[in-house]
Amino acid sequence: MLERIRLGNFKAARDLDLPLGSLTLLAGLNGSGKSTVLQALAAIRQSYTLGCSTGMRLGGPLVALGQGIDVLSEGAKEETVTVETLDTGGVQRWTYRVPGKEPDASELELIDSPTTARGFAVTEHFQYLQADRIVPRTLYPQADQQARSIGMLGSHGEFTADFLARNGDQVVSERRRCSADSVALDAATWAKIAPTHRLLDQVNGWLQQISPGARSRAEALKRTDEVILQFQYVGQANGLDSSYYRPTHVGFGLTYSLPILVACLAAPPGALLLIENPEAHLHPQGQAKLGDLLARCAADGVQIIVETHSDHVLNGIRLTVKRGLITAQDVRLCYFTRDVATGDCYVELPTVLPDGQLSNWPEGFFDQWEKSLEALLD
Repeated sequence: MLERIRLGNFKAARDLDLPLGSLTLLAGLNGSGKSTVLQALAAIRQSYTLGCSTGMRLGGPLVALGQGIDVLSEGAKEETVTVETLDTGGVQRWTYRVPGKEPDASELELIDSPTTARGFAVTEHFQYLQADRIVPRTLYPQADQQARSIGMLGSHGEFTADFLARNGDQVVSERRRCSADSVALDAATWAKIAPTHRLLDQVNGWLQQISPGARSRAEALKRTDEVILQFQYVGQANGLDSSYYRPTHVGFGLTYSLPILVACLAAPPGALLLIENPEAHLHPQGQAKLGDLLARCAADGVQIIVETHSDHVLNGIRLTVKRGLITAQDVRLCYFTRDVATGDCYVELPTVLPDGQLSNWPEGFFDQWEKSLEALLD
């Protein structure tokens, strides 16, 4: 498990030292450096995936960071970028030279790297889900052989439907399973939606927190390179033979959240998940329940680093701590701010207490509701 990441001269992180936990939540205003942390990890992972032994590949299947000059911190005193991680096996450090303002410099030159890379850089069990995920459409692409062999969902979740079509019978770990008592559905309806512990049924169970009655299915189309994804709504008077709808005819949030649900439920222990804005397009109830799922998944041996602007996601995590389903020590909260004058980013580290309360609330850390309420009552 990654325990720490240090970044030098990488985008907004001129000198950043960040502790990590089983579940790390990155919060802060836009442009304060949160995505920088995820992109640094993804860029190194991408370089190894593409077999790049001479540098950091800035463009590829995980991230597209432009040219070398785009990732060098503004005002950096040296034209080098460093990424250092600490995990249970020790320290890994990568140092790269930024090749000036060369117009085609889409790769950073490697100066120093670990003798043998390990962990997140080379493990098969890695997912990076960006904020711009799949949107409702009729057909989705099948994964290529390499992505399919390691269970990649794609950085936009574009292979999620294909993964479900091929792995829907995979059994979900007990600690991450949905339960009938967590939703307002009668037993008969629940039995139609999530009758087993298989991945597809468990995905549909968690979908109840977003849109009650919703059920999905995915099917690879023979002799094509595409997968069809559909949704239906079931109930006591609406059996499993009811009509299936295209994703374009149901709530946008169902499709948008599907890659996150699949990633959390299917990830094996030891996997690393990087997730941007899980709350997008979801009602507050769905956001809070995704926070609950993220925490349950992290408590089950999967490391998750999530960037979010949602206090509902945070509160879902806090409630899961309070219920004893994940320990407070396993959760890290990182609040990013950026100095306007220097452009440097800084991090404050409030801690979650065993009862779900926080040790302190930094100025600007999910406090806008209180500020707006005070203004309304003034």
